[in-house]
Formats: sequence, structure tokens, C-alpha cells
Amino acid sequence: MQHASPLDVLRNNRNFRRLFLARLVSLFGDWFNTLAVLALLREMDGLSASAFGWVLILKTLPAIVAAPAAGVLADRVSRRSILIGADALRSLVVAAMLGLMLYPSVGLLYLLVVIQSAVGVFFEPARNALLPDIVSPEELTSANVLGAAAWSTMLALGSAAGGLLTATAGWEAALVVDAGTYLLSMVLVMGIQEPHWERTTSRGGGLMRWLGLTDIAHGVSYLLKRPRVLSLTLVKSGWTLAGGITLVLTTLGERVYPLAGEAILGVTVLYVARGLGTGTGPFLARWISGSKPEAMEKLIGAAYLCGGVFYLGVSNTTSLWTAAVMVALAHLGGATAWVFSSVRLQQLVPTAVRGRVFAAEAAGFTGMMALSTWTYGQLIDEDVASLSTLTACLGISLLFPAAAWWLRGLRLGWAGEAADAESAL
Repeated sequence: MQHASPLDVLRNNRNFRRLFLARLVSLFGDWFNTLAVLALLREMDGLSASAFGWVLILKTLPAIVAAPAAGVLADRVSRRSILIGADALRSLVVAAMLGLMLYPSVGLLYLLVVIQSAVGVFFEPARNALLPDIVSPEELTSANVLGAAAWSTMLALGSAAGGLLTATAGWEAALVVDAGTYLLSMVLVMGIQEPHWERTTSRGGGLMRWLGLTDIAHGVSYLLKRPRVLSLTLVKSGWTLAGGITLVLTTLGERVYPLAGEAILGVTVLYVARGLGTGTGPFLARWISGSKPEAMEKLIGAAYLCGGVFYLGVSNTTSLWTAAVMVALAHLGGATAWVFSSVRLQQLVPTAVRGRVFAAEAAGFTGMMALSTWTYGQLIDEDVASLSTLTACLGISLLFPAAAWWLRGLRLGWAGEAADAESAL
């Protein structure tokens, strides 16, 4: 099968191009939001590691609660409509954060972060479920690579622009940009033509079906009967064993690597390095794998190993620029695991159950991320170990899923044509 290049997908597929651009601009605003909240917390109560850690936790926890509903909804109604609604609501929530100029309150900020995150939970399962329906099988790998490139490019550019704007014009300006990007994303999604697909909900009536509980049970049953699909839904959870990465990088940038006397600029450099790594990784991995299922699954194990080794490298340097290079190299692996697990799930899982599978995946990795972030926040605030030691722990933690993934390969094999039979319901 001849696989389309990323450039060909962007050039020839109008629906994907609009979805890609919509995600690009909303992600750009997301990084403005993260740095704006960081600056706002510092302004209101100083900012301990655990204070910002709670922001990161609150950004992820709603996925655990809302993911089942998000998955059921994505398999019942128009996925395009879900994306439009999520963008509109998130724009309103970010606009409400500007009210903190009049009534500064850490508790209110936390509440708005939870609401913004809860709405966002409905966006990603719908986007992941919609993607294979608007691209051809030959375009699927390149479309996912471009999706990862969008995330990483906006991590780099959004962090750089957001850091500079927040440092010079304040958090208020950054939030205005964030609200505007959601509105622009909404307009772009409105132009997508969603193909017809057969909605399948559980038969019969009653409260269980109305609440979606029967559909959730069906989704769980689907995963438990398919070990290859189940293991692929856990790939991102394996990476987020080191989910405290964002908090540790933020603390390193502020306490160890301030640039030109500005703590936010040290954080920005490390965020940009992370973005460069995640942007480069999927393109390199696509070239190495040739988009072959067997090679993609093998590279997931190598990706864990790459992340672990280079985060151990970060723990052994005192130079901001050396640390930035190591962070970039570590996230070559992180992005590869992220993208290839998504591609394989989209190849194996039929559209009727795809929303629930991706919602289950999101609940797993965001829950792990919240637990990891909370743990590292407590360790930093209690001064249990040095930042260097904690960074080394991040690296070591990624070696465990690397070993587990290789054992999984020995038991299930490395994809191949037989695995694709699991796509049948």
C-alpha cells in the first residue's frame, strides 16, 4: 500500500486540513493559558510547586470522571458538533478567567480550570474518532504525524510567544489570545463535512441505556476481549508514569535555569525544547517504520527507552542549554509512542466503538498523569530529594513500561495482518 506523505494529506484533503488548522490554533492558545495561569498564581499567592501542580492535576482529573460520558457521546452524535460545542464553551470559560482581575481567588481559578478541562475531555475522543473517517487508510499515519506536529509546534511556538507576552504584557493579554484561538478553531471546524456513519447504541430502553451505562459496558467488554487493542490503549498511560515531567521542567526552569533573571524564560526554553522533540520524533519514526504496523509497534518500546535514557541525562547536567537538548531528545521517544499507539488503535478499532476506546485511553493516561504530578509536587515541596534526583526518577520510571512492552511483544507478536482481524466487533 502506497502511503501518502504529510504534505500530500494537507494539500489534497480539505476536511483534514481544516481539522488540523483548528487544532493548531487552539493548541497555540492552550500554551498561552498554561503560562498565564502560572503567572497568575505567582501574583496571587507566591506559587509553590504543589500550587502549580494542583493546576496540572485539575487539568487532567476531569478526564477520569467525564471520559465515559465523552466516549458514549462521541459514538452517539455528530463528532463535528461535539468539537464545535467544546470550542465555544472553552472560549467562554477562558473569558471568565479575566474576571479574576476584579476578584482574585485561587479557589475560583481552580474551579475554572476544572470546567475548562472537563469540556476539553469531550474534544479529543471526538477528534480521534472522527479522524479515520475523513482520511483514507493511506493517509492515516501521516495525518497522525501531522497531529503530533501540531501539538509540538504549538508547544514550542505557543510557549515561546506565551512566555514573552506574559512577561511583557501580563497574564490578561495571554488569556485574551487563548479565548480568541478557541473561537477561530470553532469557525474552522464548522467547515468540515462529516461523512455519514452508523451510530450503534445498545438495544432496549431503560435508565441504563439512557445514561449510556450499557454502552460503556459494551466498550469495556470490547477491550477485554482484545488484548492487543487493550495494550495499545495503555501505551500513553505507560509514558505518563513520568507525568510529573511538566511540573519538574517548570520547577527546573524557575529555580535552576532562570534566563536573564526571568524565571518564566527559563521555563519557556525547556518547554520549547520539549516541543521541538515532540515535533521531530513522529516524522523521524514514520521514516524509520515505513508506516508498517509491525515496525510501529516495535518502535513504541524503543520510544520508552529513549525517554528514560535522556531524562537520566537531564538529571546530570547544570547547563540550561544541555538540559534543553536532552529534553528534546527524550521527547523524540514520547511523541513516537503517542502517535504510533493512536495510529494502531485507529487501524484496529471500528468507528462504532472508537469514541469509547479513545475515551478509555484518555481516562487512563490522564489519571496516571494526575497521580504522577501530585506525587512529584509533594516530593518537591517537602524537599524529600533534589530536583536532579527527581528528574532521574522520571527517567527510571520510563524503563518499566519499556520492559513491559517488549514482554507484550513476545506474547502477542508484533502486529502483522492477523492483528487486523481484531477490528471486527
